[in-house]
Amino acid sequence: MIKMKKKIRTTLLVLTLTIFSFFSFAQSVPAELETNIIDLNNPEYANTTFDDIIAKYEGKVIYLDFWASWCGPCKREMPYSHKLQETFLNKDVVFVYFSSDKNATAWISTVETLNLTGEHYLSSLAVKQEYGTRFNVRFIPRYVLIDKKGNVVDENAKRPSDPSTVQDIEALL
Repeated sequence: MIKMKKKIRTTLLVLTLTIFSFFSFAQSVPAELETNIIDLNNPEYANTTFDDIIAKYEGKVIYLDFWASWCGPCKREMPYSHKLQETFLNKDVVFVYFSSDKNATAWISTVETLNLTGEHYLSSLAVKQEYGTRFNVRFIPRYVLIDKKGNVVDENAKRPSDPSTVQDIEALL
């Protein structure tokens, strides 16, 4: 009986802390920061190319982030990426994330668990091959900076945690 009470108390404590932390984070995220999630493996996106995706953001500076849910260094950069998004809120900058996950559930779960915002794509094999060839993406995390005209400015852009990333993006506005 005592063990059961401890279990119930522990469960309630964990639940309370989880709810509290969710509402605390939700209040600190500006309403303008949204999360858009597209699984490029869905049949409706079968003919979508990497260039199609980039073309959607014409007229904006694009900060590309190649990552995966199982990548520790990738996930450690996400809070810094979020701060970059806040810095450039209401400016012509878009943050586009390409996950190389094979498991859509793990990808979505990580996006939700880390409260990630921005434009999120689960890469299809074709899209992965396109950006892999174009930018020689062999390791993640990897970042690319594209100007408003669609020109690749830096195919080895600095990580979000590097303070000079802000200046690199500002120079393109």
